[in-house]
Amino acid sequence: MEVIIGAQSRVYTAEFQTQAPHSDAWKRVLLMCHGKADVRCCCLGPGTKRLSIHSRASSDRFHLARFPASGPEHSEDCSYYSTDPAMSGLGNYRKGVVQELDDGSVKVKLKVGLQQKATKAPQDAGDSLVEQKKQAPSSRSGQSSMSLLGLLHYLWTEAGFNSWPPSMEGKRTLGVLHYHLLRIAKATYAGRLRLASSLLVSTATASGGQAELNKAKAVEAMNRRRRLVVVAPLFGYQVGMEGVPGLPISGYHGIPHLMMSPGQWEVLHHKFAREVNGWMSGSQVVVIAQTDVPVPAAGAMKADVVDLGLVLVTPEWIPVDSGYESAVVAKFVASGRRFEKPLRFDAGSEQVFPDFWLHDRSDLVPMEVWGLSDPEYLARKATKIAHYDETYGEGGWWQWDADAGDSIPPFP
Repeated sequence: MEVIIGAQSRVYTAEFQTQAPHSDAWKRVLLMCHGKADVRCCCLGPGTKRLSIHSRASSDRFHLARFPASGPEHSEDCSYYSTDPAMSGLGNYRKGVVQELDDGSVKVKLKVGLQQKATKAPQDAGDSLVEQKKQAPSSRSGQSSMSLLGLLHYLWTEAGFNSWPPSMEGKRTLGVLHYHLLRIAKATYAGRLRLASSLLVSTATASGGQAELNKAKAVEAMNRRRRLVVVAPLFGYQVGMEGVPGLPISGYHGIPHLMMSPGQWEVLHHKFAREVNGWMSGSQVVVIAQTDVPVPAAGAMKADVVDLGLVLVTPEWIPVDSGYESAVVAKFVASGRRFEKPLRFDAGSEQVFPDFWLHDRSDLVPMEVWGLSDPEYLARKATKIAHYDETYGEGGWWQWDADAGDSIPPFP
């Protein structure tokens, strides 16, 4: 980073900022510059990349944070980088739904909060999820709160699991997912609560810190009357599994039994038919579930699911919307390409952004996979083609008409 005070400037290397022999000297630099200096990141991003110095409450520790809304100014390999919200459904929320704070943390406004008020009668398990089937989708521009599926899209995007650098091949494990999802949750607030205090993430082994952390947070949620948010892959499908009382997740260590009613399974089949069918066909599916306050159950714990969302993912944990997109991701990975899958969050179908962004060209390349042929889809397809031709020029973007039976065209 570069520190500017008056007419003088000095650059401090990443090694100086992070290595133990320099820790005391680095702390003195932050103390001296706090509230006085103009601080800028030295990455190769296109913007001014201003940083701010913050002191930790009740301690003498300091940390750096990017300025709000400045994430796209940084280079993609910079720790301060974040994607431009306009490139995905993240940009469709109304002001205040996703609020970046001065200290680098983020506050989100969820449709259902994490704290259950003691004066409120407990909601019947499944009421929230079943009620969604009765509600018509909103036609208003912009969303006034974030759904549970939107929260999963947010966590996945901020953790970088919707993008792929070739250097990640063979390294994106369940343990890595657990670590990075919690890393983002520690810097995310839902109301007054830090999301990490209520987030349980699947882990590969019953022993070790990740499983113990899940269990400790479940106990704390019971004692403090907090709802839980659970993120986990569904267990590999077996016949009849789609109606069992307990939500079948893998990597369940330290996570309470997640209880589902028959009505909830019915809604799940209706609302997430594509994902359920993919799961039953052998594809990997990630679930995010919000529960009521957990309770003891025969020496363990259980919690009633009140809402959930599903996402199809590839073996690299890249979210996809179809088998055609999975085939494109497989070819991307095999070809050593760098790409991103922009997620929809809670945006409506009228919002235009591509199925993929290709990141390893001189300019970003939007990429579309056409997978259906019904009249409504074809009308939408024509609108998107006109948009891409006008914005990027004919030949400035990539498309594959998979529904027509064409082979995947060469990538740019």
